[in-house]
Amino acid sequence: MHHTPVRRGRPKGTGIDDSDRIARLDELLRVHPELRPTTAIRLMGFSNPSAIRRLRDKYKVFTTKTRIELTTELRGAAPTATRPSEQTPQAMQPGR
Repeated sequence: MHHTPVRRGRPKGTGIDDSDRIARLDELLRVHPELRPTTAIRLMGFSNPSAIRRLRDKYKVFTTKTRIELTTELRGAAPTATRPSEQTPQAMQPGR
């Protein structure tokens, strides 16, 4: 008889969709960059430590993912510099 092993501890993730809250938190932190994420979450009206921790952790994942996407876009969209040897002779002449 085959059965799945018993998992110990708390399950990962709550399944709660916090995308709108994370977007509001991100906007609040952009407007007030001097705030820390936990302080901003409290200003949004959350007082439950579990909710604050959940939002803070999800925001950390959100910012990490956003930074990775931005660096990937910047690397892919970076213009290539032309070397002087690739320039046309007319472009190299002064006064034209």
